[in-house]
Amino acid sequence: MRLTLRVFLRWVTLFFLVLESLSLIASLLKFALKIAHWNEAFGRAPWAEPVLELTLRFTIVGLILSAYLRLRSISQLPRAVQRILLASIALCALVAERTTGHADQVQLLNAWSLSAFALGTVVVGLILRRRLLFAANEKLRRDRNDASALGRWRMVTIQNMVLAMSIGLYGFTLRMMGSARTVAWPFFVASVALLFLWRPHLDDGISPPTYPFSNQKDVKSR
Repeated sequence: MRLTLRVFLRWVTLFFLVLESLSLIASLLKFALKIAHWNEAFGRAPWAEPVLELTLRFTIVGLILSAYLRLRSISQLPRAVQRILLASIALCALVAERTTGHADQVQLLNAWSLSAFALGTVVVGLILRRRLLFAANEKLRRDRNDASALGRWRMVTIQNMVLAMSIGLYGFTLRMMGSARTVAWPFFVASVALLFLWRPHLDDGISPPTYPFSNQKDVKSR
């Protein structure tokens, strides 16, 4: 079942890699054309937008390529999922920037509501790490060949990363509704930060309760 899932993800990742690579080439050609007509384009259209688009597209292609390469091995599945989720956040940011709606008078209320949901998502992730991931790591410290504990660790790790990615969707929603970047992009940043802090790190396990956000190594003297 896991092998089938891995193969399926490889094909899906390859499809999106080709698709996003073509989009990147199109963006590069468009940017080159803009540079070629520098005198006409300068002062009329902002340069920040195409630069941001190129940056996001390069990021998406790089992350998808990294995920595709890591999907060669089932042991690298959690890290491949991390790259896929990071690419998804970058893609959401790109789509949101290209199709931003018009702001209305209830944006502040929406931002506070989604901030509360994001905080609740973080709390759920911390509970999963303390109760389930910590127990799985303890079993794997005693027996690294425990297939059940390894499966539990893999499942909870991926669940945590999906929760982290979902925070980026709140930013996507706000941006599509017309919120300013200063309101929407902190959700993207928080999502990416949690994906790195909650990254798969089997050898190190999770930290003691004093540092619930990190994957730092437990004290060896325990």
